[in-house]
Amino acid sequence: MSTTPNRTVRAHLRHLADGERERTIRFVVWARVVIVTIYTLSVLWFVLFTDNGESRATIGLFSAYTFFAVVVAVGVRTAPSLIRFAGLSFAVLDIPAMSAAAFIAVPFVSGEPPYLVGDLLPYICAAIVVSVLTLDLPAIGLSTVAGVLGSSALLWRLSAPASEFFDPLFGIVAVGCSSGLVVWRLRALVEESRRKDFAGKYVLGERIGAGGMAEVFEATYSPEGGFERRVAVKRVLPSWANDPDFIALFRREAEVGARLAHPNLVHVLDYGKHLESYFIAMEFVEGVSLSAVLRALNERGERLPLATAYFIVAEVAEAMTYLQERPAPDGASVGLVHRDLNPPNVLLSRSGEVKVSDFGVARWADSQGITQPGAVRGKVASMAPEQLQGALPSTLADQFSLGALAFEVLTGRKLFTGSTEAEVVRNVLEAPVVAPSTLRPGVAPEVDAVVLGLLERDPARRIASARVVTHTLGALRGADAPYPRGRDTLVALLQGFAVPSAAPPDAFAPTKTATPSPR
Repeated sequence: MSTTPNRTVRAHLRHLADGERERTIRFVVWARVVIVTIYTLSVLWFVLFTDNGESRATIGLFSAYTFFAVVVAVGVRTAPSLIRFAGLSFAVLDIPAMSAAAFIAVPFVSGEPPYLVGDLLPYICAAIVVSVLTLDLPAIGLSTVAGVLGSSALLWRLSAPASEFFDPLFGIVAVGCSSGLVVWRLRALVEESRRKDFAGKYVLGERIGAGGMAEVFEATYSPEGGFERRVAVKRVLPSWANDPDFIALFRREAEVGARLAHPNLVHVLDYGKHLESYFIAMEFVEGVSLSAVLRALNERGERLPLATAYFIVAEVAEAMTYLQERPAPDGASVGLVHRDLNPPNVLLSRSGEVKVSDFGVARWADSQGITQPGAVRGKVASMAPEQLQGALPSTLADQFSLGALAFEVLTGRKLFTGSTEAEVVRNVLEAPVVAPSTLRPGVAPEVDAVVLGLLERDPARRIASARVVTHTLGALRGADAPYPRGRDTLVALLQGFAVPSAAPPDAFAPTKTATPSPR
């Protein structure tokens, strides 16, 4: 199978960054030894068999350079760890070698003295260009400085007029800057490739969400073999990567999500560690979060069409029914408790899908879990009263959260609010609960009854199964029935949906990707 050009370039850059640089430097070291030795022998031949003043002028310079090149090569061979310093070694050599030329060469110069600089200039520039192969910016910089200082000293020793300084020095600086720019750009490309290449099989794209503990990226799953798939990658922020409790919850989210397969749940595809952080790869849902839609409509003074609202609640209830009826892997219990069901964790795709996400604090009913006994996890305004009071998680607590979500979807208003978290908790425990139709008269009486049944504060009186919700909403008829019109009205709504520029991080424009909450 063929691969795309971009993947081929990325693979080449990764190869260059990981291993090719060392091999290139080793090649440069031995190439300089061979080239400088040949040049020195040729100059020595001219000194012995011809009367060439310029050859006598440069024999000292290149003899010293040859000796030093051999020393570097032998050192690199005996101690491979020195390979990273080889480029700098040659650059440092240029400074004393070129300066010494000014004092060694002049007595042997024949003809026009400035011609000696012209003979050496190609070699000086070649030394700079060869440093490019090492991808070492300091080496290029030192070679350029050495060329400028050595040429200036030589011209000064030759008493050359000021006009003779410009051409060689400008040429050296131009070659040095150009070489540095090439290496800087190449290293930037390598770094970008390494940054985007995530765990060897994902190419990160735009960051589409960020919270206090994790960030979410649009990404491309690009394994060997030539096929690609769009995914969302949720990555732990470095400040939380060493927190064992948070990493345990993060891993739990991946483990739980990977066991689930339902059209109304976000599918978890992969979990792993990259560099010093952990990540989860999951299904890419092109659309927006439910919280973003509700917020935008509220700012415009609008509400979801009833058919759309019924459809969203029914689809979320389908997901919760699947979770509530699913046995634990060990068979010891039945029912997975989400514990954090709320609008930010419900995603709406542009094709009309409704998906529940974020299983970071989920646990099987009656299991001990990994959180401390009595610990409160989730959004306070969506929690069941017994959950706030530290009771063991149960599917009945999720039923209360489903009722709070249904109330907000139907009315456009949160059920429990407050200026402080303590006030919100007090309202969850004590505030009167009214039927959705009191705020929106068009809500069907049977829907009122279901929502109020979900919001019973006494778990024993609460509707016990989300299947009741799906049956009730599925039985509705008329213009506001969720099936089959609900999906179509949702698609139409999202096509014209635009999130205000001041929207918080979990609200995305339709062109972005709604992803599980980054926390």
